[in-house]
Amino acid sequence: MKTIITLLKFLLLSEYPSGSAISYYKDQLYIIGDDASTLLVLDSNYHEVRTVPFFHYNEKRIPKAQKADLETAVIIGKDGQKNLLALGSAATREREQIILYPLDTTDSQPTYISSTSFIQRLQQIPEINIEGATLAGQHLILSNRGNESNPINHLIITTPDFWQYPEKAPLHISAINIPFALPGFAGISELCYIEQEDLLLVLLSSEATGNAYDDGAIGDSYIAWVTHFNEKLNIRDICLDGITNLSEIDPAFKGEKMEGICIAAVKNNEWYLHLVADNDKGASKIFYIKMAPDQLHPYKKK
Repeated sequence: MKTIITLLKFLLLSEYPSGSAISYYKDQLYIIGDDASTLLVLDSNYHEVRTVPFFHYNEKRIPKAQKADLETAVIIGKDGQKNLLALGSAATREREQIILYPLDTTDSQPTYISSTSFIQRLQQIPEINIEGATLAGQHLILSNRGNESNPINHLIITTPDFWQYPEKAPLHISAINIPFALPGFAGISELCYIEQEDLLLVLLSSEATGNAYDDGAIGDSYIAWVTHFNEKLNIRDICLDGITNLSEIDPAFKGEKMEGICIAAVKNNEWYLHLVADNDKGASKIFYIKMAPDQLHPYKKK
């Protein structure tokens, strides 16, 4: 299969744990770790700009039973300013948390919001594990990661202000169909919408676990996509249109559990994206890739 992705650079963040989300705004990257106590801000060359305390904890990693498990983040508008909206996985009651952090001033303080009322509305999903978020026009798209015991991924379609009106915000849930021959179940770990193409990028990773709480052996990670996404918002089953295995693109991706992806630029019909990975051992790794959309080739269908 002809490669569609070029790895431009990568960097190990040995001191920042468990990278789970990455967002891009005004030439800066905002990185979250699911058991990190701070938000890490880098410039576009991957140099540290600052850290922002999110939790008061002195050790490098917050213990599993105590962490808010921030697994995804998205940039939204509120009161004329841009804000980073970070979401806990909601896999446990301690993880039903949202953090809102304004981006246009450096002395901002995070605001903490409960997601419990909204999560209670997701009754048709057998096990909650929110791990992806992206904006698509007027819609906020969340993803719920499946596992080996509940092998279905879901998209949760709502509005960017759902956290302000959790009991009344619009809500539609779609199952994601993966019609490709993969060696095992792959769960959605992040989303990224490319507005110019009306295309949803879906980051998936395989992990040997049968629930939303425990970690397992890390397998391969994939970038998949859904074309003409806005036409499919209201259907119950959304099918992936293509997929590529990152481990087949470059050896640097082998054994990495890819958890975050964001778009930095679209130039000459090519997409430039940043990704972040969690190795489950207390470090993170970031990647910068180029993706050519006119070369998208699917795997063989089952």
